[in-house]
Amino acid sequence: MTCTRKNILLNGGFSKGLQGWTGKNIKLVRNPVFSNDISLLMGVKPDQMSTLKQIMQTPDLEAKCAYYLYFRTLNITPKRGRPDLYATVVYTDQNGKWLRFTPMLLILPPKKTLGFSSYFTIVPSPPKGTKRVIVSFLLRSGRVFIDYIRFASHEIVGKEQREVIEKQKVLIVRGW
Repeated sequence: MTCTRKNILLNGGFSKGLQGWTGKNIKLVRNPVFSNDISLLMGVKPDQMSTLKQIMQTPDLEAKCAYYLYFRTLNITPKRGRPDLYATVVYTDQNGKWLRFTPMLLILPPKKTLGFSSYFTIVPSPPKGTKRVIVSFLLRSGRVFIDYIRFASHEIVGKEQREVIEKQKVLIVRGW
C-alpha cells in the first residue's frame, strides 16, 4: 500500500492565525528567524504552563500507514530555566475514548544561536474505530517558539518496523 504523505493537520505554519488551534498562554508573533513569517510563542508568561492543541475529525485516515509528527522549536528560555516540552498524539473514537496515546518529551537545547531545531516522531497506525486525532503540546515552564507543525502518513517498511513502532511507549528526544 502506498501512503499519501498528506498533511492532515490544519494551519501548522500559523499563516491563518490560530485557525484550527486552541491553547493557553500562547501568542502569535513575528518569527525571530524568518522576518516575513509568523510563529507561535508558548510561555508568554514563562512561569505559567502553556498548551497548544488541535483536534481533527478523521474520516480518511490511512489505517495501514504510520504517521509522522514533525515540528520545529526555538528555545528562548532565560539561562536560569530549562523548558520541558511535551508533544502528544492521541487517537480517539467517536465518543472521545482514547484508543492509542503517543507521548514525546523534548529536552530542548539552550539558546546559543538564533535558529529552529527540527523534531519528528513516528506515531503508530490508527487503531480500528479511530474517528479523531488530537495533536497537543504542553510547556510546563519557559519560553519556546513552535512552528511548521505537520502530521502526515508514511509507509511502514516491514513487520519488524511495525512491531518497534507499536511497542513505543515514550520517546525522549534531546536536541543539541
